[in-house]
Amino acid sequence: MSEQFNKLGHVRLVDGVRPSHAAYFLFAAFLGVSLTTFLSTIQPNLLAVNLGLPAEQQGQISGLALFAGECVLLLSSSFIGAYSDRIGRRGVFVGGMFVLALGWVLMAYVDSVVTLVAVRVFMSFGIAIINVMISALMVDYPAEASRGKLVALAGVMIGIGNIMIGLVYLKLPEVFAVHFGVSELTAIRYTLFTMAALSIFMALVVRIGIRGGPPPQARKHEAYIARVKVGISAGRENARILLAYFCAFVARGDLVVIGTFFTLWLTQTGIQSGMAPSEAAATTGGLFAMVMTSALLWAPVAGWLNDHMDRAKAMALAMFLATVGYTGCAFIPDPLGPWMYPAGVLLGIGQISAVTASQTLIGQEAPPAYRGSVVGMFSMFGAAGILFISSIGGILFDRIAPVAPFILIGIVNGILCIAALRVAKTTTPAMANN
Repeated sequence: MSEQFNKLGHVRLVDGVRPSHAAYFLFAAFLGVSLTTFLSTIQPNLLAVNLGLPAEQQGQISGLALFAGECVLLLSSSFIGAYSDRIGRRGVFVGGMFVLALGWVLMAYVDSVVTLVAVRVFMSFGIAIINVMISALMVDYPAEASRGKLVALAGVMIGIGNIMIGLVYLKLPEVFAVHFGVSELTAIRYTLFTMAALSIFMALVVRIGIRGGPPPQARKHEAYIARVKVGISAGRENARILLAYFCAFVARGDLVVIGTFFTLWLTQTGIQSGMAPSEAAATTGGLFAMVMTSALLWAPVAGWLNDHMDRAKAMALAMFLATVGYTGCAFIPDPLGPWMYPAGVLLGIGQISAVTASQTLIGQEAPPAYRGSVVGMFSMFGAAGILFISSIGGILFDRIAPVAPFILIGIVNGILCIAALRVAKTTTPAMANN
């Protein structure tokens, strides 16, 4: 295969991966992650409109729903990765999108905390599949020299998708309520039906464009439990893989703080100031889009740094930036005021830096024959990070202050920054895997 055929722009791809495969993957990252992230950002409206919960209870219920869902991710991610090593990424990915589509329809009719948590658990099976498959494809497709470039491109596409959440998805309830003249409850239902339709469309895109069959390096006949054990032993034997696991723990916690507590903080502030729930969601959407735009613009810089630095050092830098961004929120006097703009920019830079660093490092270090297993364990640590921040963050949000979860995750980022510097000093990176 010619070198020209095996490139997407300036990104070199491994043999067997066509530019069209990589292009479809980038589109899948753009739409797939936005569809999973939107669940947390629309949840404040579900709590206020569908369930009618008072503001002082919403933090803990948000944390409870997230905790229940992440238990599913924690328990299933390793097996999803190992299973995709055996049968291929495409079929697993398509199944996850159909689960998500059905979940959106069910979510439109939740009427109690019990039904909210139950549907959240169901949707988490689809979210686990989508997260693991995007991470696995991000590891499978690039040649080692271009790994940071593809991760950065994926970060840009994910950033655009997250901007869509703020500029389009979160404004849909207001559009339906104002321009179609329906109730707030019906507007939310129409919004969730739209998400279901997009999920089905995404399943068709994956089926058409993602490379089929098992990864060529995978050992197809090993038992699943043996593959899961490989993910565990890899972290025990390779300090850089263990560092990537813990970075996933922190980076996914970062996403919870932004996707759940940031939007909840802003939505509550808007409603308390006299806004209707749909208007508060639209205002929150604009600020959320600003955070994601800063992440989008920073993603190429983060990718360049990861391809030109020792990747453990790049992770330390990412953790430092995230520490500054999250702890800086403690000094915001009014979350809807002008100081939220520079704070939001720092949040976006810190969040995308952490995600890019973790994905690049695990891609470099994961053994080719067991990438799905290692990436599954990587995703499991990410789920554990979400469990950690959702279980503690909801209580801190309600009982101390809305900024408390931001301070907590900032401290955790700072601890990992120190750990990354130590790993960079005491270990050497793996040789190119492809």
